[in-house]
Amino acid sequence: MSFNLSCFSALLIIGGANAILQYQSKPLITAENSKFGPFIEGTSVDREGNVYAVNYGNNSTLPTLGRVTPKQSLFYEDTQTPGTAFNGIRFGIKESHHHHHHKVAYVADYINHRVVKVTVDSHGKTVGKTHCSNPKFIQPNDITLARNGRMYLSGMKFHQNTQIGDGDIWVCAKEGKTKRLDVLGRTNGIELSPNDKYLYVSEAIDRDSITVSNKIWRYKVHKATGEISHKTLFFDFATVNTADLNIDGIRSDIRGNLFVVRHGGQEVLKISPKGEILASIKLSFTFPTNIELAGKHGTTLHIVGRCGINTPDGEGVGCVDTWENDVPGRAWSLLQ
Repeated sequence: MSFNLSCFSALLIIGGANAILQYQSKPLITAENSKFGPFIEGTSVDREGNVYAVNYGNNSTLPTLGRVTPKQSLFYEDTQTPGTAFNGIRFGIKESHHHHHHKVAYVADYINHRVVKVTVDSHGKTVGKTHCSNPKFIQPNDITLARNGRMYLSGMKFHQNTQIGDGDIWVCAKEGKTKRLDVLGRTNGIELSPNDKYLYVSEAIDRDSITVSNKIWRYKVHKATGEISHKTLFFDFATVNTADLNIDGIRSDIRGNLFVVRHGGQEVLKISPKGEILASIKLSFTFPTNIELAGKHGTTLHIVGRCGINTPDGEGVGCVDTWENDVPGRAWSLLQ
């Protein structure tokens, strides 16, 4: 493996049984130079390996997408739809009749219960329009995009005591038709395996306003219909005594390893397709929200979240750390 040897590594014992490698990420954007707000989220990669996130600006600029790399800048802002608040992002490619590749971003608007399709034309102009919507969407919160253009969405609502139905999974077909596939407790991170065979979804449970459970479920995906079935428990964080830490973003590399954000844990975990923790990546900030493998070779993990160790929700600015993986990410690879 070609891990970045300049990063600190050590053996970490979890549960007294499995020894895993521990790494330290590197700060890329800090509180001193950040142009993002504290709700930075939805990390995504385009075909060139550039990274994007939502909440470019401050804690009130929720309808914005910004470039993280190569230089912080505004990419798109929805000024037309009242209440727009963006979260998850995924990039695709639209080919024109001249075989020119036009950049396309799909962005979850969790207030208006829709996914916005942002197209960049050959002149660099960005145009956004609703791709799919349904008033029965809980949000949506996060997105994963299949090879055939099918999209899977997660959403959640907070209750003092979580009930089944506080989280959901939807599919949005390429032409925009939507269908609810399952209901769970609070769902957040969502990702497909590299071959689109499996769908991974996180679920959290609260009791008396205290988080008591965090799990990742795995479903089989029907190739033709997009339906999901055979729900099985992929990972239960109670087994490593961190059931109280909420899962946020999930991303996959081309080997099917999952990178899982532990919001409030100052950590991202790398988990094998067999459900074994391979690495713990420690961060410079406590509250990471989302991640993406990007860069020139698609191997640089970008982790976003609000800066600081104990920064209250909604305060401060957005930070970005990086860490070097040994293989590219699924999303980057699909765009090549």
